[in-house]
Parts: sequence; C-alpha cells; structure tokens
Amino acid sequence: MKVVLCLFLLALPACALPNSVITALGQNDSPLNGQDLTGVFLASALWDGSQTLPGDWQTDAGVANASSGYLKARPQVFGIDALLVRALHREEQLEELQITFVDAGSFFGYFKPTLSSETDRETAVAEIQKEQEGKQAEFAALYAKTSDALILRLGAIDARPEESKRGRARDLRAPLRQYYDKDSGLIISLLAAQDRLIRVSIKKKETATKTWLDSSQEALEPRERLKALVSQVSRNDRGDVILNGVEVVPQGYRPYCGLNTLVMVARYLGLHLDEDWLAVAGKFQNTGSSAGSDMLGLYSSVAKEARFKLNRKSSYDHETVRRSIRAGMPVIVWRRWDQSRDRLHTKLSRDLSRGRESKFERPEEALLPSKKKNSPLHASVIIGYNDERKEIIFLESWAGPSLPRRMPVSEISHTADLTFAFQP
Repeated sequence: MKVVLCLFLLALPACALPNSVITALGQNDSPLNGQDLTGVFLASALWDGSQTLPGDWQTDAGVANASSGYLKARPQVFGIDALLVRALHREEQLEELQITFVDAGSFFGYFKPTLSSETDRETAVAEIQKEQEGKQAEFAALYAKTSDALILRLGAIDARPEESKRGRARDLRAPLRQYYDKDSGLIISLLAAQDRLIRVSIKKKETATKTWLDSSQEALEPRERLKALVSQVSRNDRGDVILNGVEVVPQGYRPYCGLNTLVMVARYLGLHLDEDWLAVAGKFQNTGSSAGSDMLGLYSSVAKEARFKLNRKSSYDHETVRRSIRAGMPVIVWRRWDQSRDRLHTKLSRDLSRGRESKFERPEEALLPSKKKNSPLHASVIIGYNDERKEIIFLESWAGPSLPRRMPVSEISHTADLTFAFQP
C-alpha cells in the first residue's frame, strides 16, 4: 500500500506543518570547517580512549546505553566534504563514527514550487515537473561525483573490499562494502544507496554487527527486555501515566514526519536506525515529498527488526493505547492535523509545565478537524495518557526537543487515520 504522508505540492498550504530547522551546522563557525579529519578519525589513540574527538558536538537521541552526537562543523573526510559527522559512544568509549556525504532528504527538503499566482494548473504541472527534473539532475551529478571520488580513496586503503549486509528484516538490509584499514585495524563500511544516500561507518572490527539491534539488547532474554521497557513507565501527581526514554529526533525541513516518529520509537526499542536510511528502505523518491513511498511495509520491517510485533488499526482504540503505554511501548498515530487545534495543544501543555491548571474548555470542539481531504496527514508519537483528564500525551518530530503535548481523547479518536502499536 502506497501512502502520501506530509505531502505539500499543490493541495496544501506551504505553512501547513511547522518544522524545527536544525541550524547548528550552518551557523556554527567552527575552525574544523573544511579541514580534512581523516587522520584524526583513523588514529588508534581515538579508539583506545587516550584521545578525544575534536570540536563541539550536539547531543542526539541515543540507543540503549549508547550515546550519540553530531559534530557542529562541516569538515572533509577522505578528502571529500562531509555533510554530517555522527559519533556513538558506549560508557564514554568511542564505538562508531558515521560520515554522511550525500543525502537526498537534505538536498530536496520539502518541495515548494516557485509558481506565479496567475499560472493555470496545466502550466503549473509542467513547470513543477521541469523544476523537479532540474534538481534531480543536479543531485544525480553530485551523487556520481562523490561516489567515484570516495571509492577511489577507499580503494587506496583496501583494494579488495568485502561485500556484506546489515539488517535482519529484508527491507532494512543495507548493502555494505567493507574496507579493512591495516594500519588502524578499523573496518570502514561504505553504504551507497543509488541516488539517495552515501555514508561511511568506521568501527572496530570486533564491534561490527549484522543487525540494527543494539548489542546490549541482543544479549537480553525477551523477558528481560520487556521488564526493562515496563520500568520506563511512571505516574505523576497529576495522574499522567507517561513513558520515559523516548527522545525527539527532529525531522528538519523535510517530508519525514512518518519516518522521524518511526526513528524515535525504533531507537527507544534499541535499533540503530535513522531517517536517512529508512527513506531509502521505504522507497522514497527524489521529489521532496513522501508520495509513492512504502511506509506501511517499512513500519512492519522495523517492528520485525526489533523482534516485536506490530498491531495496525485504521482507527483509534484508546484501550489499545493504554495497554501499550503500560507495557512500556510507545504508539505512533497518523492523524489529520489542524493548526488551530495545534495551538491549543501547545498552549495547554505550556500552561501545565508552568504550574498553571489548564484544561480544554470545550473538548467537543475536537470534532471539528475531521478527516477532510485538505487536512494534512501527520504522524505523532503517543507516550502517555491521563484517564481523569481524558487526554493523551504525545511528542512531535517537527517540534524539536520540547515538552510533550496533550490532546483530548475525543480529538484523536476523530482525527486518527492509522494507529501503530508495537507489541511483544
């Protein structure tokens, strides 16, 4: 089943879904910008703990007991400009470096055609297609140039790389070309997804894995994993039953709400996944939208990779949500988004965080943003509920690392299109 999620183009207003644009890289005037850090990243001192990573780092959502952060700089690695450098540490010991060189999601962002208000529909469609084709050609050239240069430089390290894969679920298996650096003893894995993503991962040979599930989770018995998840559930004085440990992964200015909410849940469940690879696995096209992607198949594959089941419903079942939260499992909901309601969610959540008693004055108004075709379809992560207040507590991928929001159960019941509950 193909799903159009968070689609802009002609049908929706450009201001429909607010986004948190990550500006740390673009605004940070780091002395590491443009510097080639290859020697630093391959130095043995970095991997034995006697030397630390250079530069300033921005904390990111981690996985299990592994912390994560992004370098707030745009250096070169292997003589090529890096788009993003991410580091994973376990118990303060560097475990992996990921260097992304090319990413279609960042390149295309949300596609917003530049059209005249007087343009008729037929002309508009032709202009949109022409503009898309121009960007696609530009990206294809960038991909080819970067891929050729990177393969040449990695070939100088190891002329006979090995082919491998990572991922248990078929749709999530990433093809890897692994280069062995004899000088450092490190494995350099190249992930090249045709015309979508070019990324290199650097790890110690002994920490390389065939799945996306964290090694600490692989070692646990199913009962132990479930017990650890339940321990994340708490209840506060207000009566909120809330799930701790789910971290926001901001989507930026990309049509990725369905992907980033899935990443938030995946990392909470112990999977080392990110939205860029999931966009490849979910068959996203280089159009600046999610049109034509296989999101439903992707959700099922993530559940399988985490060794859980996925309960998918074409409506909202509050009792299923309550059971899932109590079991330590977050729930993803695809719902029709309404700007006026979103403002109410934000205001009420802020009031409560500041100690002010606040409630939805007329919860029956939640029936207003019904499933209209002109209402954007948006994904959110439910992490809690309050029976007395008859509310759910949820996180947004575009809101950045902010406080959880609240909404009446009556509203989510009438605006939800699909509900995804992960289960043992």
